[in-house]
This record gives sequence, structure tokens and C-alpha cells, in this order.
Amino acid sequence: MTWTDRADRWMRAHPVVPDALLALAVAAVVGPPSLEVLRAATRQDWTLWVAGGCGLVLLATVALRRIATATAFLLAGLAMAVTVALPNTVVRPEGLGLAGAGEEMEIPLFFLPSSAVYLVLLHAVAAQRPRPESLLALGIGVAGALLCTARTATAYGALPAGWLTLLLALLALVAAVAGTWAVGRSHFDRRRRLVEEAAGAAERAATEERRRIARDMHDIVAHSLAVIVRQAEGGSAIAGRSPARAAQALSVIADTAREALTDMRGTLQVLREAAPREAVRPSLAEVPALVERVRATGVDVRLVERGSAAVTAAAAAAAYRLIQEALTNSVKHAGPHATVTVTIAHEPEASVVVVDDDGGDGGGRSAVPGAGVGLRGVQERVWAAGGTFEAGPADGGFRVRAEFRVGDREPG
Repeated sequence: MTWTDRADRWMRAHPVVPDALLALAVAAVVGPPSLEVLRAATRQDWTLWVAGGCGLVLLATVALRRIATATAFLLAGLAMAVTVALPNTVVRPEGLGLAGAGEEMEIPLFFLPSSAVYLVLLHAVAAQRPRPESLLALGIGVAGALLCTARTATAYGALPAGWLTLLLALLALVAAVAGTWAVGRSHFDRRRRLVEEAAGAAERAATEERRRIARDMHDIVAHSLAVIVRQAEGGSAIAGRSPARAAQALSVIADTAREALTDMRGTLQVLREAAPREAVRPSLAEVPALVERVRATGVDVRLVERGSAAVTAAAAAAAYRLIQEALTNSVKHAGPHATVTVTIAHEPEASVVVVDDDGGDGGGRSAVPGAGVGLRGVQERVWAAGGTFEAGPADGGFRVRAEFRVGDREPG
């Protein structure tokens, strides 16, 4: 983290500091001309001191605009109400650099440049507070504009009191109030939208992570348990008449369970790491071992490979998971004496993976229960790798097919 990042974080944690600096900057801009107006008054009395004090209150509320928005706006509103209620004062034009404007001019004290600070507080309410409070602040601002226009009508020396002039003054004040409120409200809406988008992105990321974990756990557990169940059923059926084959079934069960535990530890290790590394992807080179393991359950599995692989690592992993899930479903759901053909064909423009089973003899052994989510997970993997996916009944059995275009870029 750079020093600018640390400074920005500190400023966000202590908003009163930048707001106090803003108040000083605003005071440097509006303070001197406001003092000039007060000094140009022909008579120094209590009204000037009250007007100056109200100006200081307005400037002070800028420092509170984020840590106590409602209180700051209330104080600013009271200061402006007092300023508007003060009687007009008479100033010498030459004191304001208006030597040709006559000997004296009468002005309301809310003409002080410091009165414009009220708009800063109106913006803060619109940008920080809920909609009902911001609408109330807008209504107060518009009412103040009407009141200022009415008071302006009494300042004959400063502004002609003709109806057109008053109308233009009213429109200018209302436009300033409404425009300030609209800008503040747009900031509120944008901030809320950004928060909602960030929350939505976090939720989507969490959902995708849950789906990824579910796919990985399904790939590991479902296949291994299906093999274990079939081996246990077969071993139990032949234990009395062929102890050697029963022992072989137990050996397959132990090996399968051990491999599943190893895969699960690897997956959990990836999840525990603070900066997770990418999990090790299976490849098509592991398909023959997978076929042998399923063949040991009594399913007649035939592997046909043509051509040489030219797919990305993501496509190869998706193809392996497709074959694994299709074989698992055959072990779980196909009847006895089922024949499964795994075909991996690497062609010049595409690699095609097809797993067909003939459904077996139909009946004769119970199906292993499953949640039915495996093929959906495989479909997502294939699509993520840029491939196409098909699955459904075919010729009395079931077929799963995926095609990956050769030369497609690996998803980033």
C-alpha cells in the first residue's frame, strides 16, 4: 500500500479533517468580500455583528457536513433565517468599488457572499441523508428562496423592485437551490448503486465459488463412492464362493478410498490457503487409469483414442471430468453386463469426446442414488472451456458428448 492509499484511508476514517480544510478554503474565498460589505456599512451597529456571527456559523457547519449532517444543516438554516430577518443596512458604494452607483445603497444582509455557503450544507443533506430528509431540505431551501425574494423587494437602492426583476431573482435562487440538491442527490444515488453493484458482484463470486466447490467435491466423492458401492456389492455376493475375488474387491475399495482422500485433501488445501493457488487439473493422460478403475467394478469399458491431443489444459480437464462423470453414471445406473465405449477423437479442427453406454440388460441390480447434479457441473466446465455439450438417451442407453475447437484460447 502506497502512502497515498494510506492517506486516503485515513481521510475516509476521519472525514472531519478534510471537511475542516474545506471550511477554511471556503472562508478564504467568501470571507474577505463579506468583510468588505460589512465595512462599507454607513452605520456600525448590532445587526452587522449578528450577520458576521451567522456567517461564521455557516462556515463552521461545513466542517460538520459529514459527521453530523442533520445538525449542521439545522444550524445553517437557523443562521440563514436570522440573517434574512435582519433589517437592511446602508452601505457606501465607493467602499465596494461601485463609485458610480450613487451616494448610498440599501441592501439586505443575506446579500453577504458568506450566505452562499448554505448551498454546501444543502448538497451534503442531499448526498448523505435518506430521500425524505433530503426532500425536506429541498423544501426548506425553496421556501428560503421565496423569502429572500420577498425581502429583496424592500431593497430599493440595491435592486429595482419591478416584477420582472423580482421574477428573475426568484428563478435564479430556485435554480441554485434545485441544482445543488439535484447534484447532491445524484451523488447519493451513484454511491448507492456502486454499493449494490459491489454487493451483487460479491454475491455472484460467492455463488460461483460455492458451485465450483460443489463440482470439485462431486467429482471426487461421487465417482469414488460409486466404485466403492459396486465393489462392495460384488465382493459381498461372491465372498462365500470366491474369497480371493472378494479380497480383490476389498483391495479396489481401499485403493479407491485412498485416492479419494488424497484428492479431497488437495481440494481442501487449496480452499484453506490465503492466496489460493490453482488446483491441479486432471488431463487426458489419466483417462486409461480411470477406465481401468471402472472396469474393475464389472462394467465392460472400452477406450478408443484417435489422433494426438491439441486442446488447452482447461479443455483437457473438462474432457476428463466429462468421462469421469459419464462412467460414474454408468456404474450407478446402467444394468448388469453394460458396455460403455469411451471415444476420444482428435481431429484437425476439433477434439471430440463421446461416452456411450448401451444400458446393460436392464434390471437385475439396484441403482446407486445420486443428486443428478453431476452432468450440470460437467456442462458448466465444458462451456467454461469453450466447448459444446450434449447429453441424453441414445440407442437404449445414454450418450454424453463434448466438442472442443482446436486452437481456442484458454479462458482467463
